[in-house]
Amino acid sequence: MSSATDDRTARARVRDAALELFAAHGEDRVTMRQVAELADVSPALVVHHFGSKAGLREAVVEHVRAWMDELFDLSTDTGLAEDMQAGEWSSIGEVLQQALPEGSPVIPYLRRLLMTGDPVATQLLRDWHRRTVEIFRAWDAAGKLIAGPDPETRAALAMSSDLGTLFLADHWHQVLGFDPLHGAGLARWADEAMRFYAAILPSSDTGEDSAIGTQPPSLEETP
Repeated sequence: MSSATDDRTARARVRDAALELFAAHGEDRVTMRQVAELADVSPALVVHHFGSKAGLREAVVEHVRAWMDELFDLSTDTGLAEDMQAGEWSSIGEVLQQALPEGSPVIPYLRRLLMTGDPVATQLLRDWHRRTVEIFRAWDAAGKLIAGPDPETRAALAMSSDLGTLFLADHWHQVLGFDPLHGAGLARWADEAMRFYAAILPSSDTGEDSAIGTQPPSLEETP
């Protein structure tokens, strides 16, 4: 039943179908049969690979976790901070363009999950906050960012801004007239974001804090 043009494994197709449906309708409204139909496999195969909807949900969550972990792994490179410090957004933008293809269900899924108050969402946020603090401290030690006296709170503020951009992107597209996550819209958004980021990036002349704000840069293909 699998498509001849789809080189993903049947398991990956099922997981991705579940992600798409969960993002669009919420987990409670999605059945295993609907997932099987979208993945173009039999319901029995879904059960074979995941056992139950709970097992399917766990696979989707782990897929999204791996997606974010890859972004964090990229962010541990202080060269990324150097690009920000120099106002060179292009390489960071390319990462985001590849990580967030248009139509990706990852963002609407995360938005829905985090808004439910689900303990899984809280744990994901806790893990991502810990990684963000680690990156802030590493960049601070390398002289590429100012973590400040309270890096935990600064990281939370940064994440609020980053996640807010991701979750409100569709609305900002309508309000501003451009997509802040793709194409020329991303470049325009990033250009202004660099001025905001300058508040926590050391001056190339003085190495001192400049003024006001907070945030780091904060993916869809895992095997």
